[in-house]
Amino acid sequence: MKRRKITALLLTLAIAAGTLAGCGGSDGGSDKGDGGKKEGDVVNLKIHVMVPEQKDQAKVMEAVNEYTKEKIGVTVDYVFHGGSYADKIQVIIASGEEYDACFTSNWLNPYNTNVAKGAFVDIKEMLPEVAPDLMESMPESFWTAVTVNGGIYAVPNQQIAARQIGALMPKEFVDASGEKVENLQTLTEMKDYAQYAFDNYSAKVGGVNVQQAADYCGYEHISDYMSAGAIKMGDESAKVVNFYETDEWKAMLKESYDLNSAGLLDGQCAYNPEYGESQRIGKKTSAYFSGTYKPGVEAEESTRAGYDMVFAKSKTEPLITTNSVIATMYGISTTSKHPEETLKYLELVNTDPYVMNLLSYGIEGTHYEKISDNMIKPIENSGYSHGQAWAFGNVFNSYAIEGQPEDVWEQTKALNDSAKISPILGFSFDPDPVKMEIASVSKVVKEYESLTGGELPVEETNAEFVEKLKVAGIDTVLAEMQKQVDAFMEAK
Repeated sequence: MKRRKITALLLTLAIAAGTLAGCGGSDGGSDKGDGGKKEGDVVNLKIHVMVPEQKDQAKVMEAVNEYTKEKIGVTVDYVFHGGSYADKIQVIIASGEEYDACFTSNWLNPYNTNVAKGAFVDIKEMLPEVAPDLMESMPESFWTAVTVNGGIYAVPNQQIAARQIGALMPKEFVDASGEKVENLQTLTEMKDYAQYAFDNYSAKVGGVNVQQAADYCGYEHISDYMSAGAIKMGDESAKVVNFYETDEWKAMLKESYDLNSAGLLDGQCAYNPEYGESQRIGKKTSAYFSGTYKPGVEAEESTRAGYDMVFAKSKTEPLITTNSVIATMYGISTTSKHPEETLKYLELVNTDPYVMNLLSYGIEGTHYEKISDNMIKPIENSGYSHGQAWAFGNVFNSYAIEGQPEDVWEQTKALNDSAKISPILGFSFDPDPVKMEIASVSKVVKEYESLTGGELPVEETNAEFVEKLKVAGIDTVLAEMQKQVDAFMEAK
């Protein structure tokens, strides 16, 4: 079986590297700051998630909690944040506010940065005792990918691991324009389509957000976009560079600038996630580079948007990287009073299809109808249709949506098995030796995120950006990254 061969290869890489085996809105007034509150023998947890608010989320959570209370003695208040998540969760973490878990990744609420800050609990020792089923359910490569400096600080959500960014577009716009989806892979290629969509629908291109610019440009970050270091996809020499100094990044900025100069780019979408999401849901974007290709992605994104979408894969090939594995995870907060109960709950979400489908699609008969044992049809305007099952847990335990192949998850696993593998798969950067420099570099990156909006004189502003990164200590960060990558490569 291909999957077994890939898993064996990944495990071999992990062992050779000497790494350890093992890898929002509100709730209707639940934002009380009392995460971890205990009522009798039932522990109530507070979890922050990047999913947007849903009208019926209280009803769904009531059903979830009825089940989890009986099953493991735990109830949960999810805080749904939507597009404001990136900023709000950083304020929550910095303030030391008590909560139990939050969504983290390489592209949103960056994992390695949070580990360096001491924001998450090391769950390595707890896993075999508290959550053995969770530990066994995960490929060894996932635990390897999430390991930092010998510790495991988050639980990955199993999903598509073969990353290939692409552009989401309203099917109505593309069909009316006469353009072929496969010819709209880059910002430059979609200029004529963008003009048509603007002239006929007053919609503009949303652009490429800074968190996923490396995917668009053919690079993989060593840690996350905030710490700047990256290698070119497939580079067997694994040379670490400052991504924001690469020709590909500069070319993408030029593409964005040209579209914006033509009045066809809504630049704010590229650096303001909350605004970008509202524009996309409002059908005001003609294209929006986001997410990753996977079988059935059109049906999933159509459910999320509320109208039919098409997806144009980028020119970069599918690639499995450490960052693609850690793209959707939950870290347990060091402020949590109940880390073991939180880990037990995360185990349930990732191993119990009933809980996963409740969180993903809501209540049968109210929010969706069953078409077959494994396929559902969402009910329009039901009050619970976020279209982001991947943001909660293991999607391989969730239903297929009408429009997706019924064997969508088997196809997804097959795509994971056939994708190219990063030369540094299994490498996890230890930021501790340069944590002060990374903090300074991250502040500079945050300051210049709006470059992706195409609204600034990109050449001059990017030169200024690069110079500030040097002052912040980027060269020291890159040198440490290269040192650790070289040691990993040598051990292979």
